[in-house]
Amino acid sequence: MNYRISALSMAIMAGLFATGSAMAQDAGATNPPSSTTPKKAEPAKTPATDADAQNAADLAGITVTGIRASLQKSLDLKRNSDSIIEAISAEDVGKFPDRNVAESLSHLPGISVDRNFGEGDKVSILGTDPALNRLLLNGQTLASTNWTSDPNNPDSRSFDYSLLTSEIIGNAQVYKTPQANLDEGSIGGTVIVNTRKPLDLKANTLTGTVSYGYNDRADTGKPNASALYSWKNNDSTFGVLGSVMHSDRIIDRQGTEVFGYQRANDPTDTDPNHQFNPNVVAPGTKGVYPTAINTAWFQQQRKRDGVSTDLQWKPNDAFELNFTGLYVTEKFDNFNQSHYGDWSGSAPDATALNFQNGVGTSGSYGPGAATYLDGYERESKVNTGTAQLRADWYGDGWSATSQVGYTGSTGGSEGIWNAQFQGFGGYNWNLDGQHPQINFNSPNDATAMLAHGAGFSYAPSYDRERYFQTDFRHDVSWGPLNQIEVGIKATNHLNGQDAYAARIPSPDGSGVSLADLEGGGTPSGYLGGLDGTGSMANWNTISGGGLKDYVNSLVTSTPLDPKATYSIAEQNRAFYIQGDFSGDSYRGNLGVRYYRTRDTVNGYNSIGPDQYTPVNKRSAYHDWLPSFNIAYDPIEDVTLRFGAAQTMARPRYQEMTPYIALDDRTLTGSGGNTDLKPYKSTNYDASAEWYFSENSVLSAEAFFRRISGYILNTNVKQTHYNLTNLRDDVYDMEIPVNAGVAKVKGLSLTYQQTFKYGFGMLANYTYSDASTSNDFPLPYNSKNAFNLSPYYEKGPWDARITYSWRSAYFTQIAQLESAQITGIFRELDASIGYQVNDHMRISLDGTNLLDETYYVYNNTPAEPLNAYKNGRTYTLTMGFKL
Repeated sequence: MNYRISALSMAIMAGLFATGSAMAQDAGATNPPSSTTPKKAEPAKTPATDADAQNAADLAGITVTGIRASLQKSLDLKRNSDSIIEAISAEDVGKFPDRNVAESLSHLPGISVDRNFGEGDKVSILGTDPALNRLLLNGQTLASTNWTSDPNNPDSRSFDYSLLTSEIIGNAQVYKTPQANLDEGSIGGTVIVNTRKPLDLKANTLTGTVSYGYNDRADTGKPNASALYSWKNNDSTFGVLGSVMHSDRIIDRQGTEVFGYQRANDPTDTDPNHQFNPNVVAPGTKGVYPTAINTAWFQQQRKRDGVSTDLQWKPNDAFELNFTGLYVTEKFDNFNQSHYGDWSGSAPDATALNFQNGVGTSGSYGPGAATYLDGYERESKVNTGTAQLRADWYGDGWSATSQVGYTGSTGGSEGIWNAQFQGFGGYNWNLDGQHPQINFNSPNDATAMLAHGAGFSYAPSYDRERYFQTDFRHDVSWGPLNQIEVGIKATNHLNGQDAYAARIPSPDGSGVSLADLEGGGTPSGYLGGLDGTGSMANWNTISGGGLKDYVNSLVTSTPLDPKATYSIAEQNRAFYIQGDFSGDSYRGNLGVRYYRTRDTVNGYNSIGPDQYTPVNKRSAYHDWLPSFNIAYDPIEDVTLRFGAAQTMARPRYQEMTPYIALDDRTLTGSGGNTDLKPYKSTNYDASAEWYFSENSVLSAEAFFRRISGYILNTNVKQTHYNLTNLRDDVYDMEIPVNAGVAKVKGLSLTYQQTFKYGFGMLANYTYSDASTSNDFPLPYNSKNAFNLSPYYEKGPWDARITYSWRSAYFTQIAQLESAQITGIFRELDASIGYQVNDHMRISLDGTNLLDETYYVYNNTPAEPLNAYKNGRTYTLTMGFKL
């Protein structure tokens, strides 16, 4: 075991212990300022985690109804912090036309989100992979499982951002520079979401919203509602808060997909089904060509019901007890259909294949080439809960905090029923930029599409954590040091999945056709905006209920699927010491955090097609993480900041196991790697902030990250047993590896100002340049991103427009060792509201007003992969407050 402390660690620890030699008289604490005035010396301060809670309380207790007031509160948090942070207050979240906290955070500088299903769910901070950031609820982990059982979407260590609707948030703070008293595990940044407290609200406060959301692509809408009630006694020593929410959203994602690319005349490929007639592809021709063009139709109803509560008891100024609870149940049932021509094994049937600049751009295939229609019906339910008890003691120049809690989540799939139908007739195709096209030669005849495969599986997953934390702070007078903080934290975490899969004999020759399960034609306007051909946009669909009944009639048993079954038990222990310092024009903190992690992984290794052996692997690692932050006010209204730290991030749980997840339709999949090591990074940040007028700021932030051991998904070919077709097949597998060293450097600019006549503007721009020790970019890093948000607020009216833009970004290594890139994405949202009276407000919000295409390509835009449209959403909301 290596207990070596780096030069940065030694320098920071030396600064911590060498700043003074004697303890002086204790000093009383001062409250943080309530407006954007520079923060002066404070003899005693609470640590960042307690300051977060106090700030959340302060914000929740101030009655604000306008955009300006909420933005001012966010600036107060930012300006008075010792570290480099960004913040959103309660009114901010309510005023943005956002569906969840991830989208609210995306308006902040240096932060961007991924919107694969039309809703923000992956947050990148300062150009880093979403896996390198942590999201904490009231300073603690919230367990998380996902609904997909998707091999390309493993659970993250941060909980699903869509879990938290905007209404329940008191504030959210993004720590871009770490502190010793913040949990380790993030490199890009740590997001702390604070909920409301009853003693900070008026007695008998009742607030809520009722809304109706409509999606134009689904051509349907659903109602939503939330309510919060808070009570406290006359002495303001005991309070109870409770909230309920119901959310119902329809997703109708339509798109085109290219399953992958193959090399023409590849000397290493001896498969006769990949060899073209020399009259079609000349022997010397080199290049790649697509293997299939698909039209995809994903339909889902997302239902979310939740309750939360907070009990707060503060009998005197020396003691406070808080209990916080949250429980959310979600349903993600969906039906996914794919209609495609697949010529990956039909080279002898090709009648033409044309290449431009090394890419096959058009081709035609004879009647021996197959056409397919797949249907996947999934039932999924996710339950998530947390319970936390926190006690705070305050003495003369000291304070202490103790927290104990439990969080758990269950999710995954309760059942996935799938069936495949096959027909013949041939087709011609072409690649038209983002919009690949295919024309089917055979008529749209349901009786000619015969059952070719069927499957059933389910994979319940779980995620649980128990934690204990205690912190102690004491005022000192050791030179510039005014407070010493120490703390310990222990967590026991369990994450896993139990997978089951039926083995259904091939239905070939059974006589079952699509006509027996037909669900009608595609809707009018299907593939609108994606330039699909007539035969792409019009085809016979599968009946959802009919598919489920048909597959159930074939299932005799559903045994354990060893390759997708795993568990990981993780123990984390941490200790920190931090010193807070201040002077007439400066303030900051320096400290060090030590952590130790033990992992026990259980699962199964694949030792051959459909052969497995149990795995039990134990590992441990540890390190010291020093940090330093300083804020300096050279003149009034100007703050300069600098931060330096060593940080780490752990791999996703699923990536650390030997699991294997396969897509038998596309012959793709993903797996884990039990030898993965944690990410490590050295971070440097600096910023300059000019608060040139009320509710206004102009700032610039420079950042640098040197990340070692960063994880990248590599593409390898592996042979696995195909449970749908009951045979061995070669799959293109995504396997995570520690890829080497990555460096991220960049600049973030922020401008915020209020003008006359009720107008104002928020704008930010982030430049992030990343380099790696291999040939692939850093995942999820957009080189350029910006947000523009002008607003108007005067009298009872308010309005806001938000335009977000991010450049293309790499996600993973795809087939043929190519880079999979998500293209430029633009988001335009707008909101207009009217305050009817002191108790009622009406607003109309529109999101994704451009109906932007979510576009993914292979290496270059000349090799398209996926193009999806999720439609525009309009929401009419009535808010009330009594």
